Amino acid sequence: MAVLPTQFAVQTRQSANWNDARRRVLALYRNWVRAAPEIQTMYSVPLPVSAIRTRIRQEFERHRFVNKLAVTDVLLVKGNADYQV
Repeated sequence: MAVLPTQFAVQTRQSANWNDARRRVLALYRNWVRAAPEIQTMYSVPLPVSAIRTRIRQEFERHRFVNKLAVTDVLLVKGNADYQV
């Protein structure tokens, strides 16, 4: 099955408040976790899916205590861009 370049595209926008940002971060995290099996097969990663999911969680935990909404929005844009690729 071919992957279209715009299949995972998300429109760039700013979060209205912290609740909106939290909802967007959780949605991005869920997308990444759900895509772990596909990432494993697409890139021939020699790791189990559980290890890929652990690494995804580590990346999100690394930015857990960001306390500026603008920085969170930038991280969301970068995360969505990486997910799209």
